[in-house]
Amino acid sequence: MLNSLIAKIKEVKDFRKTQGRRHELWVVLTIIILALLTGNVSYKEITAFSKAEEKKLIKLLSIPAKKLPSYSTIRRVIIGINIRDIQSLLESMLQQYYREKDKEDWIAIDGKSLKNTVSNYKNKSQNMVTMVSWFSQKTKLIIKAESQESKKVSENAIVLSMIKKCGLCNKVFTLDALHCSKKTTKTIIESKNDYLITVKGNQVKLHNRLKNLAEIQKPLSEYQFRDQSHGRNINRKISVFNGEEVGHVNYPHIKSFIKVERTGFRGNKEYSQTLYYISSKKLSAEIFAEKIQEHWLIENQVHWVKDVIFNEDKSRIRGVEVAPKFSLLVTVALNIYRNWGFVSIKKGQSWLGKNWEKMFLIDHFDSS
Repeated sequence: MLNSLIAKIKEVKDFRKTQGRRHELWVVLTIIILALLTGNVSYKEITAFSKAEEKKLIKLLSIPAKKLPSYSTIRRVIIGINIRDIQSLLESMLQQYYREKDKEDWIAIDGKSLKNTVSNYKNKSQNMVTMVSWFSQKTKLIIKAESQESKKVSENAIVLSMIKKCGLCNKVFTLDALHCSKKTTKTIIESKNDYLITVKGNQVKLHNRLKNLAEIQKPLSEYQFRDQSHGRNINRKISVFNGEEVGHVNYPHIKSFIKVERTGFRGNKEYSQTLYYISSKKLSAEIFAEKIQEHWLIENQVHWVKDVIFNEDKSRIRGVEVAPKFSLLVTVALNIYRNWGFVSIKKGQSWLGKNWEKMFLIDHFDSS
């Protein structure tokens, strides 16, 4: 993957003037991605990595220069590069490594606000960047990622635009209640995909209809299990009902609706919650139970990883223009690890250790 990615990086047009340019753009970008893979997440850390590993980098990358890019060069490249070029790199990776394009896969879609882009926090002019990611439950790859300023475009609008141009089929998109709308479900069906979406109070009539039907209908299937992870002791009961009985004019494609009852304890506190979902698929309660839980892997394996391991929310690489570019570069690094089989990025970084040149050996092995 790394060698093929470098080949794609070399195709990115340099935005800088030729005069005074000491290092090719592909050299700077490659060093940034290698630094991210080894846990270096700030301008200073990336520069320190470059200096500490200068001889190895020059040799392995066949760089003609005797010295590598400085702090100011690295910073200037991240600030100046067009976000569409990073987007193109991500798409090129996935064309080669996401092998489920026309196969069935469940895709969790969720937005994350980049806290290091927040401005005017306490008034109506508040603005921040929202990064929407598509997470493949099967491959653990982030197959799409796009960002936009909240004052310009809503998360709903970003998701709709992404669905319309996704070029995927036979997928089941899982989304939270924010995206429960006639427009979104219609767009998903027209794209030749399916959906599983949470229904809450933002759709009052639909929510009440599901609640009333669940009280009088006999479930098509039921499934129960106990969750005793992370200090929880919760019984989950999943009931699937015939969605064709819903009869809501805005949602003619509902095949199933699902009731999820959670009762028990979180730590020492008693816990009880009932949620409803709609889906254009007709599946068993056991399968829906699994997929509803797996939707939240996007929190643990994407958002949490970016915040805790890559320090995204506290990053000093700030601003609505720059932070999304860096977030996309982190996404590239995440996908490299996941393509190598590491679901846990911590384990991947521990395995890599200080011998980062192993990355090139893996790439050679994969391509042979």
